[in-house]
Amino acid sequence: MDGGCEEVTFSMARGSRLRALRFALIGFLLVACHARAGDGVTDLAGHPVDPFAADATATVLVFVATDCPVSNRYAPELRRIYERFAPKGVVFRLVYPSVEESAAQIRDHVREFGFPFTALRDPSHSLVARARAKVTPEGAVFTRAGELAYHGRIDDRQVDFGVARPEPTHRDLEDAIEAVLAGHRPSETVAPAIGCAISGS
Repeated sequence: MDGGCEEVTFSMARGSRLRALRFALIGFLLVACHARAGDGVTDLAGHPVDPFAADATATVLVFVATDCPVSNRYAPELRRIYERFAPKGVVFRLVYPSVEESAAQIRDHVREFGFPFTALRDPSHSLVARARAKVTPEGAVFTRAGELAYHGRIDDRQVDFGVARPEPTHRDLEDAIEAVLAGHRPSETVAPAIGCAISGS
């Protein structure tokens, strides 16, 4: 009789440990998912933001810097791409990865260059890592499911440092957005960009 009680007690204890492990695993996965969604990403008021929270047909992150001349030259093209695809449910986010750029500097930059979409700060580089960004400017296209479909240059206008074509021959970011909206994998999933290096990336 006593042996039976000990066996029941052992089974209950083992069951409790398994439940505790399950809860610990669930907690770990929730934390990991939150980190992947954009841990450390804030708006310009310092509030945490999940850039992928909206039910978007696609999410486009564009990495820029206030003092990068290559990045600044792409402002008109980024406005054009936004105006074309935002009505189709594509969400655009302007990402500032430098810890040295203040919210005031970023606000002035957004206003000066007429960026029409939301600016975010990514000083911890969680979005940099998720988008595999290396320089500014660089774009990343994510599917509705949050999968990275494309990352790299906006187009091939910038041939080298100080060397640019009058017009691009390939509009890589735009082509990738079109492919994702059509339910296809982009023909190019990565295209190395030329610009200002993201420190620590």
